Amino acid sequence: MKDKILTIDVGTGSTRAAILHVDGTMVGFAQREYEQTTPQAGWSEQSPSLWWQAACECVREVLYRYPETASQIAVIGVCGQMHGTVLLDNHGELVEDRALLWNDKRSQPQVDAFAVREGREKWLSHLNNPPAAAWPAFKLAWWREHKPESWSKIATILMPKDYINFMLTGALATDYSEASCYFLMDSETRRWSSQACALFGLRVEQLPTLKLSSDIIGYVTPEASRLTDLPCGIPVVAGTSDMAASLLGSGVYEPGMASDSTGTSTLLTVVAKHPLQHPLVNNLHLANAAWGGFTILDAGGDAVRWARLALADNQITHPQLLQEAATVQAGAEGLLFLPYLTGERLAEKNNSRAQFFGLQRKHRRGHLFRAVLEGVAFASWRNLRQLQACGQYPEQMIASGGGARSPLWLEIKAAAYNLPILSTRNQENGVTGCGIIAGVGVGLYADFASGVRQTVQFDKLISPDPRLRDYYQACTELFDTLYQQSTALYDRLDVLSAGPD
Repeated sequence: MKDKILTIDVGTGSTRAAILHVDGTMVGFAQREYEQTTPQAGWSEQSPSLWWQAACECVREVLYRYPETASQIAVIGVCGQMHGTVLLDNHGELVEDRALLWNDKRSQPQVDAFAVREGREKWLSHLNNPPAAAWPAFKLAWWREHKPESWSKIATILMPKDYINFMLTGALATDYSEASCYFLMDSETRRWSSQACALFGLRVEQLPTLKLSSDIIGYVTPEASRLTDLPCGIPVVAGTSDMAASLLGSGVYEPGMASDSTGTSTLLTVVAKHPLQHPLVNNLHLANAAWGGFTILDAGGDAVRWARLALADNQITHPQLLQEAATVQAGAEGLLFLPYLTGERLAEKNNSRAQFFGLQRKHRRGHLFRAVLEGVAFASWRNLRQLQACGQYPEQMIASGGGARSPLWLEIKAAAYNLPILSTRNQENGVTGCGIIAGVGVGLYADFASGVRQTVQFDKLISPDPRLRDYYQACTELFDTLYQQSTALYDRLDVLSAGPD
């Protein structure tokens, strides 16, 4: 009986494969970790061939451990990190085995030039997003300028999960979620914009076919079967971005609902019927027929990962870091942390820097850990206010991602946001959401709402502690002042970062 779902998640830090029951419980799971390549400051790359190799290894491992499931897989759904530009030639081969990732900032000069030429709001209603270095259109503008020898070879531009789908099926397709953040899709018609393509020197035929996330785009080919040990002919749906999958898998898909998703970044999202028009707010078409207005803190969970590396040489685990932070009182005895380790996607100054402010001799490692957790919450609160400026005032947040596993961090965020926070019992929200999408595609679920009802359960609500809320209000006021006064120094720091001649 074909009643199992295979999901593949192509993340920034790892690729994972999971086999799911229809109720969302996991049969088996496999993971392969890898690193980002940073050739220069602000650059971030990975090899698409590495993702495919990791996906094949994960699928083979989970099938080896659970061989009886191979004949039971009804459908495959893939989700993954967004904006990573995979460039293929006319033969379906990689033009170069590297993709510029979502957090790659090298195209900021192209963004700045665009803003001077076109303005930051002229295309907002048409393309549903303000210009930013994350969007593939600007990465391609950089490529066209700096890699002219390979520019003419580009026949198709895919995102990471779409490349995995291509390798599984041979289909060149994407879903509306990924497309909505190319900076090339008309948000009203949900078609590729010929005007935007012309603006960036692209042809519409270089972009993949647009599909619903649950549409079947193809079937496992004999070559993919040989490399993965999957049976030929299993249907593969278009899938979606990791963000949209995590939102759906945490039950956030209807207008008015809101999410704090903390993985590598911290994404605050409110669901609406239409894109939110604000120069500092991004918009993502969801896996279902709705939009998510969101802000992003590039180093959310990554700030904690950095703290483990820089302050403990990776000799402690994430739970141990949290345990140390919990021994320190709120406010870390007068220590603040600005978590802008990799700048900001949308801000007056994209080259923001991280810093500790208020260090005293009495401070120890636990104080710094606590300050990092609180700093991410304070920076996220700044972002939440941008959503409120669009008239979005959620009554609660639903937490997902790795950051949702820490009661301490959720208590800090609830007080900083002054909002109750609900977390899901199933912490692999992206896997769950990807499974729902795939299941809808082959009729295992009647629709997205049915899939959510069958797979998503919630833990207890964490309400803001009134005393902590009032104290954090004062902390965030100082945080804001520090942020604003530091802004004038970033360009000077960029010059000094190059070192002496």
